Amino acid sequence: MMMKRSTLRTLLLHTITVAVTVAVTVTVPAVPSHACVGRKLILGSVQTGRADMASRLLSILINERTGTTVEVKFFEDAAGLLDAVGKGKVDLYVDHVDNALIRMGRSGDSESLGGEERFKLVKRLFDEELNLIWLKPMGYSGRDAGGASLGPAAVVVKKDTLKKFPALPRLLEKIGTRVPLDDDRLDDLVKRAQSEKPARVARDFLKEVKLI
Repeated sequence: MMMKRSTLRTLLLHTITVAVTVAVTVTVPAVPSHACVGRKLILGSVQTGRADMASRLLSILINERTGTTVEVKFFEDAAGLLDAVGKGKVDLYVDHVDNALIRMGRSGDSESLGGEERFKLVKRLFDEELNLIWLKPMGYSGRDAGGASLGPAAVVVKKDTLKKFPALPRLLEKIGTRVPLDDDRLDDLVKRAQSEKPARVARDFLKEVKLI
């Protein structure tokens, strides 16, 4: 006995509806509780007291707040670190405004500029020429071996990294805006790390200022 046309149409529509429902159920995954869990960042640093402590603060902050694994890769000197940055082997690192302008050959252009203007200049140059983004200053200034200032310190991040971690600036800029890390504060942490484990000192500080 032949099936009525209206009955056949009803069955076909039902089959299509079921198929679409199954397809949607299979292809829409659940959203994880931590979007960054399982991801990894490479944070470059020279292994000196101040740079070491700043890097530990940043790595612990990222890991605790996002679940992202952060590998701190230490270099013997700034030249080795900057070479790795240039080759794209480092996702983020801490740089200093005046020192960066010298490397860019723009120190003469910036002599008459104030601190905020120099920061804007280096931020623009790195963005346009190196695809690196400067975040807001952290609060302290770098010093060379002779004690001369290298300018305000700030985290510098690859553009490609920020595409994968768009919330990173808002998190890292809490150090410097919500909790200024000035010279005295950083030097105190470095001093404490001489008698305690540096990672413990960094973690305790972040807890004290309620960043983790």
